[in-house]
Amino acid sequence: MIDYIVKGGLYIMIPLVLLSVISLGFILERLWRYFRIPRGKYADKILEDIEQRIRTGDVETAIIYCQKYKNVLTYAFLHIMERFEFLVREKRSIGEMREELLITGEEYTRTYLEEFVPVIFTISTVSPLLGLLGTILGMIKSFAAISEKGVGDPTVVSKGISEALITTATGLIVAIPSVLAYNFFRRRIEKICRLLEPYENLFINALLRDLARFRTYREMLKTAYRDGVLNEDEKEFLAQKRIELNISDEEAAELEHEVRIKNP
Repeated sequence: MIDYIVKGGLYIMIPLVLLSVISLGFILERLWRYFRIPRGKYADKILEDIEQRIRTGDVETAIIYCQKYKNVLTYAFLHIMERFEFLVREKRSIGEMREELLITGEEYTRTYLEEFVPVIFTISTVSPLLGLLGTILGMIKSFAAISEKGVGDPTVVSKGISEALITTATGLIVAIPSVLAYNFFRRRIEKICRLLEPYENLFINALLRDLARFRTYREMLKTAYRDGVLNEDEKEFLAQKRIELNISDEEAAELEHEVRIKNP
């Protein structure tokens, strides 16, 4: 193996060997991660555990749970909750929240699944080019030897040609598995995204059902009571929002009392 590398030329072969090691490492890491994707009863349990925390309003423990049990579902759920907090502060409507959170869930699911995949693609592209560079350098060396010693002795040019062929072959050896792995991973990512989409939808529904209505209305109350009293326009605005958010008069009165105590 060492003799093969030396014959090919260290200045080209060492980078190719390093690229092959990196590609193999990332391929094995991706395979390990993709085959550990939560599914079935395991995915149901994760969703149920987080929903229980959301239902009681204990968002902090839901965040801690997602940080502790790291996988693609908890990664997506964690960023959905972080985005949700910003949307509440912006006083978005439930419909706008749902749309934004669906996009966030898909975006971060793909981010998790696509990690290192672009590196594999880059290696599959660079390796044959690096091998081709070795080929060109080897041919240059061969023609330089011919110009110095003539073509009478075949060994004069054989070393350069051998070096050129070795680097080309090595570049292809590195690139072909990388291309196959990249295409396999792209198909796998799409399949996993379709598999996890229902769980993300269920989580977003629970988040909006159990938290969004009350948090959004509470933030509106804080803004309305910033000067301690409500004018007629603010009362009308809050009444419309209670209808939109499906908040009963009893729930509204409780939230109003809570806000007025905290913001006398």
